[in-house]
Amino acid sequence: MAEATPGAGEAPILRHLLGLAPLPPVPTPPADALAGRRVLVLGGDARFRGSVRAAVAEHGGRPVDWDENVGAPAEPGPVDAVIDGGMAPNTPVAPGSWHAALTRTVTALRGVYADWARETDARRLHYLAVTWMGGSMGLRPAADAQPLGGLWAGLAKTLPREFPACDIRVLDLDPTLAPGPPAVAELLGGRLLEVGHTAEGRVALLAHATEIDGKPIDLGPDDTLLMTGGARGIGFEFALHAALRTGCRVLVSGRATLPDDRPAWLTASDAEFAALERRAWAERDPAEPLPAVRRRIGRMAQLREIAANLERASAAGAEIAYHPCEVTEPAQVRELVERAGPGLTVVVHNAGIDLPTRLPGKTVEQVRRVVGVKVDGFLHLVAALGERPLKMLCAVGSLTGRYGGMTGQIDYAAANEGLARLALRAGHQLPYPVKCLAWPTWDGVGLITNLDAAARYMTPISVADGVDAWLTEITRDGDGEICFMGEIGLVAPQHLRGIAVPSDWRGRTAMLSRRFFLGEVVTYAPTATVVTEHRIDPAWATCLAEVTVHGAPALPLSLALEYLRDGAGWLVPGGEPAAPVALLDIAVRPSALRLNGEALHLVREARLGPEPTRDPAFPGVPPRTARVRLLADGEPAAEATVLLATEAGGPAGAADGRPRAGGAAWAAPADTGGSAAAYAWLGRLLAVGAWEAVAEGGWRAEVTPVRASEW
Repeated sequence: MAEATPGAGEAPILRHLLGLAPLPPVPTPPADALAGRRVLVLGGDARFRGSVRAAVAEHGGRPVDWDENVGAPAEPGPVDAVIDGGMAPNTPVAPGSWHAALTRTVTALRGVYADWARETDARRLHYLAVTWMGGSMGLRPAADAQPLGGLWAGLAKTLPREFPACDIRVLDLDPTLAPGPPAVAELLGGRLLEVGHTAEGRVALLAHATEIDGKPIDLGPDDTLLMTGGARGIGFEFALHAALRTGCRVLVSGRATLPDDRPAWLTASDAEFAALERRAWAERDPAEPLPAVRRRIGRMAQLREIAANLERASAAGAEIAYHPCEVTEPAQVRELVERAGPGLTVVVHNAGIDLPTRLPGKTVEQVRRVVGVKVDGFLHLVAALGERPLKMLCAVGSLTGRYGGMTGQIDYAAANEGLARLALRAGHQLPYPVKCLAWPTWDGVGLITNLDAAARYMTPISVADGVDAWLTEITRDGDGEICFMGEIGLVAPQHLRGIAVPSDWRGRTAMLSRRFFLGEVVTYAPTATVVTEHRIDPAWATCLAEVTVHGAPALPLSLALEYLRDGAGWLVPGGEPAAPVALLDIAVRPSALRLNGEALHLVREARLGPEPTRDPAFPGVPPRTARVRLLADGEPAAEATVLLATEAGGPAGAADGRPRAGGAAWAAPADTGGSAAAYAWLGRLLAVGAWEAVAEGGWRAEVTPVRASEW
């Protein structure tokens, strides 16, 4: 996992939409591409499983079926890949219809967890989810589309957080196509994270930044805005500003019922409630388990927040009412819709829960609960709305579904991608606008239980910016999934390599640079070792024409240092993100970086040092060290010790975040022979003189700028 360089200054949130871009056919895998490998075939229908089994066997693999009776693979032994059809294409799109299929997938992944979580070979493990929305991932209407396959798409995109070395893919298929050949081809030869196969060809998702341009939707005092959820957190901030800015009536909801008698704990001051909480722990009945006390106090705190928010709204002059509703219960959803009255014109499905826990700690019931609130809640809501002529239906999603979630969020990511595809389908079918808003983390509010951890993946957006964007969306016409982003932070290799970076994205240069230096991952154990392979072809790598060693094209030393620095950036010491801040003890053999043959082939090894290093330039947390090597034909070509520092332990005087050099100088090593002709560059901007040996060891050359008149 690595950290992309953020842009300078405070960046506005990026609004972007998704479109489809044509792709060339996926390369046909070699006949023995799966030789010696066991592939578990899950889900789908009998046609799917038969076609996949045949394609796996055709490429030398051993297909393994799932035994529904025992809930395990039909044959014992390690599993190297999973091709998962999720729900059969003809399964009804109904609440709970996904239970059995998703339980099967979760059970299978828990079964391989011990093996897959410790695997470091980045070429062994594969998980491919197959969905059934006609090949367009829901962007185009398709007969018999199965939007609940989005559950498997969101789950798949989050698996690298559980299995760092696992290669993942999502394939959306036109159900008229034979599924086996494209599934195996994408598993082995595809590179993008999510692709579709339509009757016309292969397509990819491509995001593009865009400003909102829909026709205005008027909201005023005669309108009622109904929200599932919305009594706390982000939802309430939106509800309050919607009521104040438009004058509309807002009905928010939640699972809890406010007490009619207004007990003392509900209206107590924060200090008084803190004292009550201490007494609850001290005076608890020994028969009451500690988790029960924690839940009781937590429910009281939530009700206090709801009551305080309603009082805050009343004091501000906003008309906001609260009604209890469990969105997974259809009768309660119908009652909520009726309570909204005849003025109901805008509906926001905002309800959601997040229970982040690594897969071995998740129960099937927890997964169903997290997914059910988003997915079944939306289906119940659409059913309860019936023929009501709305101005807007808005589903509140998350980027965890679109691009994958954090560690422990496979169910939350599944829920949000499932919701997004349900909303896309609803937009194709309903006579009014339907949007799904995919949000990043909001700063200080929302479902995120660990804001610091979330901020490592993407910079949280401000509440003010988020509320403004949200209000703009519900008051402008339009359909589809609208995504919002902050600055990208930590990114896994699978995501960096697999997501198409559009040309109009802020920060694209840093992302594309990281992708270039990533290469092909061979070994991925980010808390210890990362090994990658690199093929540098002069057909596109013009840098090879800028330097010669003994007259032969060579990789510039500056780029060799970039490869060393980038290699260390994929290490995550102790599971905590750290940035490369200094290169020490650098040694380079320029002759090993010469082009020998059609391309330059390098192997990069980055290994984390055992202990933190004390350095006076780092007044905070001591940095860790990593030793990074570039090998050419098995021989060292360049190596350095790289200091890795957390934000708290950043280097003094290096506020710009750029790495510093130190330790041994890298000036021309002895294998250049000390001749100016041995290591030479074009010198268009900087002219280098002859290399000379220096008394303290190593080599040095004078560099002088080239005058513009000499160009």
